[in-house]
Amino acid sequence: MSKKSSRGGGDGGDETKREQPLQAVLLADSFLDTFRPISLDRPKMLCPVNNVTMLDYSMDFLAGSGVEELFVVCTDERVEQYVEQHTWAGTMQVQVVKDGSLTNAGDALREIDKRNLVQSDPFILMFGDVITNVDIKSALRAHEVRKKKDNSSIMTLLLKEVGTTEMDGSNLLRSNLRPITKDLVVGLDPTQENRILLFDDHSSLKNVALPCSYFGSHPQIDVRTDLLDCGIDICSPEVLARMADEFDYRDIRREFVANSVAEEEEGLQNKIYAHILRPTEYAARIHDFYTYAAVSKDLLRRWCYPVVPDNLPSGYEKRYRYMLQRHYMYYERRIGSSQIDRSSNVKGPGMIGSSCQIGEKCCIDSSVIGNKARIENGATVIGSYLWDGVCVGKGAKIIQSILADDCVVSANAVINRGCIIGSGCVIGEGAVIPEFTRLTLAEDKEADDFGDDWGDEDDSIDESEVVADKMAETDSMEPTKHFVGTGGKGRVWNPVTYSDEDLEDDGISVKTARMMECIGFDAKTKMCERWREEEDDNFSDVAGLDMENDLSDYADVPVMFDSATPPSDEFVIVGRQKGVDVVKELKLICLEHEPESAIENLAIELNSFKFSQNATYSDCTAAATLAILEMMQIRKGVTDGKLVADFKLYLEKWAPLLRKMSIGPSEEKAIVCALEQCATDEGEMGQVLSTGMSFRFLLQTLHDEEIVSEDAILMWAADHRENENKGSAAAGLFAAKPVQDFLQWLEEEESEDGSDDDEDESEED
Repeated sequence: MSKKSSRGGGDGGDETKREQPLQAVLLADSFLDTFRPISLDRPKMLCPVNNVTMLDYSMDFLAGSGVEELFVVCTDERVEQYVEQHTWAGTMQVQVVKDGSLTNAGDALREIDKRNLVQSDPFILMFGDVITNVDIKSALRAHEVRKKKDNSSIMTLLLKEVGTTEMDGSNLLRSNLRPITKDLVVGLDPTQENRILLFDDHSSLKNVALPCSYFGSHPQIDVRTDLLDCGIDICSPEVLARMADEFDYRDIRREFVANSVAEEEEGLQNKIYAHILRPTEYAARIHDFYTYAAVSKDLLRRWCYPVVPDNLPSGYEKRYRYMLQRHYMYYERRIGSSQIDRSSNVKGPGMIGSSCQIGEKCCIDSSVIGNKARIENGATVIGSYLWDGVCVGKGAKIIQSILADDCVVSANAVINRGCIIGSGCVIGEGAVIPEFTRLTLAEDKEADDFGDDWGDEDDSIDESEVVADKMAETDSMEPTKHFVGTGGKGRVWNPVTYSDEDLEDDGISVKTARMMECIGFDAKTKMCERWREEEDDNFSDVAGLDMENDLSDYADVPVMFDSATPPSDEFVIVGRQKGVDVVKELKLICLEHEPESAIENLAIELNSFKFSQNATYSDCTAAATLAILEMMQIRKGVTDGKLVADFKLYLEKWAPLLRKMSIGPSEEKAIVCALEQCATDEGEMGQVLSTGMSFRFLLQTLHDEEIVSEDAILMWAADHRENENKGSAAAGLFAAKPVQDFLQWLEEEESEDGSDDDEDESEED
């Protein structure tokens, strides 16, 4: 195959345009971080899918589809080197367009337009993470016919029917090829060759909008939720010109396509059409680790025939040859030399690469094993992906995880579902990696590039950053030992928590989105949660945290929060799942909240759970208080001054949530009761808070910060005075002299305020 200069330009003459063969633009960068931290070690497009480099699938497809000139757009020199060192079938010429300054797909297309490279009409635009067996020639012909009839028909999207998302009893019916963070809604006019009138993939929107004028000019509009965006487009050069004009467009789908199809004024419309794939055709994008596993399984089950493991892309036949055996298990046979003990149980669908060693009594189930992997006696690998050179020790267990090149899992270690382990990481002997953990040895240099410009104009972000830094102090002391065990190597990768507009639009926190992107994530849980939120639509205005009036509309019946008298098992609350400890669950939600994330997001999560379990705002304020005190990590030896200073530091971020969820004294009293519960706990925290002035100082801080009113504290005191259980720890705490002195001061203040009010009234008379 011939290659052109990677820095060449183009000639825009009319004769060249008429004679120009079919061209294609391949975006060899997704411009996302959904493959972190593995993409810190190698570009996403160079990651293996069933032991084949991801980019090779799309390159091989384009070569077989009649493309004669291909422009590969990338930002990483490793992609450039890979493309220039490989060859593909046919006569396809490949030119690399590398620009490290590109940050999004819109910039990539503007760079192509600036260099005047594309001359064919139409040309193919495709993402490098697409795997497909589509016969694109029919779609190309249909696009050409439409363009001749109507010059405004500039684009055709390839879409695949994958069924709708719905519940069938307790089972979730949903295609795993759909990213969980996206729900595509497409409006089509079948009477006009499936012209697209609506394109929206925001997952959290409860409704979509269509211009009223469309219903006059389109007798039939089908609104469909059963289509998958394949990541393959047929475009006319006008698409590039439009992207150049709209210099602020970054995302091809959410901005260019969505805005183009929404244009109402005739003459300004750029018409975009859908080409629906036949049932036998397959196409899907690997957006993240969740769809990575789904596409891999489809290839193993031969849904993308002839793109299957035993029919590798061009060039691989000289290196590897896979043979299909029972249960969709594929074994490499050209190099061979893999040794699998007879006592081991290997079940498909899966793959075993070349030069692998699998010891005695191992269990390999539905997993893909790369080349030169070593799995020792008694190890278990289920639903996982082990890339080249991975070593698994005796008795180790790996569940639904991805391990990049040269990882080492020591004996008896456990890697739970959803984990992503970067290249070269070492898991120490007996270590247990929690679910959805991501480990890496690489440095995320981009994380350091985001400074204060991402914050709000006020100082609230800076204050929360102080809180976040303090909360992270303990975790950062021994990260390696805590997560990877003795002798392990690797650090936990956490996503950058700067504002992500796409996620904010979808109502998804960064932390939740990263979990949803992982292999092993249970989509059913998220779908049920989303549908429950839609049923609670009357609380949608909480995002602004202007809840003082909004929440009063839903004020609950006051409840007692008293740890000394928990409700009995027979006490059942209507609308609440039996056995659910709502305060405990709400506290867990608070503890999982990202320190630098907006408190409004936490308010939404708390209220969603509150409505689902018929909980109260008292439950919410109590749970938040318990979470704050737990995050403070109170230990023996802390001085009262340090304790109060730490408490105020946390309240700088959490006080707005506590104030807004406190509809009245009942919710404020629940905060006091939660503080009391911690002070009477038998653990180290209880010993600290129940001695000296600690409890009184924290209670007074809540009052001084206007989180808890005098009425709430005196209500709490009145309950104690009426309680006959004088020997309890709570009664002893209440009777302590510092607490009684503070209560006496409050009562005197209240009486003085009452006297002042009486004097004012008498003067007015």
